[in-house]
Amino acid sequence: MGIFSAIKQRAANKALAKANQQYGQELANWTKDSVAIEEMLTVVRDCAAGKARDHFVDNGDYGFMLKADEYAIAQLQGVMYLEVVKAPTRYSGGYGGVSFPVFGRVRINTGRTGGQIIPGEESIDVTDSGNALITNTRIMFAGTKRTHEWKFDKMMSCSHLDGGMTIFAMNTGKPAGLGYGDGHATEVQFRIELAAAMALGTLERYEGELLAEKTQLETTKPVAPAPIATA
Repeated sequence: MGIFSAIKQRAANKALAKANQQYGQELANWTKDSVAIEEMLTVVRDCAAGKARDHFVDNGDYGFMLKADEYAIAQLQGVMYLEVVKAPTRYSGGYGGVSFPVFGRVRINTGRTGGQIIPGEESIDVTDSGNALITNTRIMFAGTKRTHEWKFDKMMSCSHLDGGMTIFAMNTGKPAGLGYGDGHATEVQFRIELAAAMALGTLERYEGELLAEKTQLETTKPVAPAPIATA
């Protein structure tokens, strides 16, 4: 092997080692997600088969008032209470008609309007912090300034956002939600969705959604780098 071939071989070996290291990390992350979704499917199937109590054996109420047939799915400490705030709607452009005085400095505009209505932008504000309890019928929050309850059977939508946040829209009132951070976002979101499916009797549908996610995940399994061909 000549000197240039040796240099080329060393560079290829270095690149392969780096690719293998990246592959190992990607495979570890993929395997973690694969195991997690299998565990979720097991829980959902057991709940659908009437064996929810095999998984949720904690009878604590964590300071919340629970009904006779209600039990905890998850207890969240130090969560943020989030409110969706919308800026006022603005009107841009318009008129271009005739303007004439009525009396004093008051004037009336008539004729063409045009222009456009610009909806106010929405933002999410943290307005309190405290503890929350997810049960098989609802989510409750108790903070230093306020308390709130979201019943699953009154919920219109549930949106998970980046950064570990979930916003709930009810059939009355403004959207609000909880912030719990990225660290345990997958687990918290699973328990919210599981509790909702239990409350609404849609566990089979939720199982189907998880199976679709599993199928999608299988298509993203990392592929090992090809070995270096030897002369």
